[in-house]
Amino acid sequence: MKWGWGILGAGKVLAKVAAALPMVPGAQLVAIASRDPERARDAAACYGALRWYGEYQQLLANPDIDIVLNALHNGLHAEWTIRALQAGKHVLCEKPLAPTAAEVDAMFDAARAARRWLMEGFMYRFHPQIIEAYRRVQAGEIGDVLLVRANYATRGREPGNPRYRRDAGGGALLDVGCYTVNFARLFFGAEPRHAVAAARWSEPGGVDLTLAAQLDFGAGRAAHLHCSFEADGCYFAEVIGTQGSLRIPNPWLPPTGVGEVLITRGGQTERLTFPTPHLLTPFVEEMRHFQECIEIQRPPQFPPGIDAEQDSRANARALELIARAA
Repeated sequence: MKWGWGILGAGKVLAKVAAALPMVPGAQLVAIASRDPERARDAAACYGALRWYGEYQQLLANPDIDIVLNALHNGLHAEWTIRALQAGKHVLCEKPLAPTAAEVDAMFDAARAARRWLMEGFMYRFHPQIIEAYRRVQAGEIGDVLLVRANYATRGREPGNPRYRRDAGGGALLDVGCYTVNFARLFFGAEPRHAVAAARWSEPGGVDLTLAAQLDFGAGRAAHLHCSFEADGCYFAEVIGTQGSLRIPNPWLPPTGVGEVLITRGGQTERLTFPTPHLLTPFVEEMRHFQECIEIQRPPQFPPGIDAEQDSRANARALELIARAA
């Protein structure tokens, strides 16, 4: 079966999702929309889209589009996801779904009303290194989880980028810190009770450029998280248990496509490697999963057994908890 995709937005995310789409069986890129018609036209030519639009609503009106991928900035996620759902489209929306939990709830309420699927684009969970790391922890190979540490720091956010605008849902926590929060919740299999956080701000009333947080998961279990637009690239996650530890050098998107998991028990370290067919394989698998869920009318799950809707709602609440603490 062929599925027609339309992409909202022609920013940096487009380069990854549009390049991954041809590798998804049954997927066809029908159109790209941007408020800058020239960017939309150039992007359509570059990635082989059949059409391009200078208005988002024009894309939503195209009957050949079954699925909309919302790659707009965070501040536009809720509005245009809801509009797409109301137009009868299924929506895969880039992370985070929205800057507030109330918006996330409204998005899923709209999906239920329209009888369409909505999924948050945390593609890192579809990399085989995360799938295997999660399986090993669930199997009790490092004992009971006591501590999770995760870091996502990156430079290269150019001046004028919406990530520096509060009204666009900017800031390090929402842009990259959301990964670390998502990871901690996944490996604890629980929600944080309390948060302590500190941040460096772009200006009074501006966005967080760097943020560090400690989350209390109860019973002496904690997560130490760090995210930044100011620090040199630093990506890692570590899960420490009562019988060992598990470390992932680059949990978000390994630059060569080859993932790595290090499991240490009793002073001995087991090194696992996970090559993928392509650097963008996590995006491919995420889109393939979403298409499959639509086809068989099954709620998205990632990993299997975890309801994607409830996970996204809870992640939004955790992000708000940290934001208030900071």
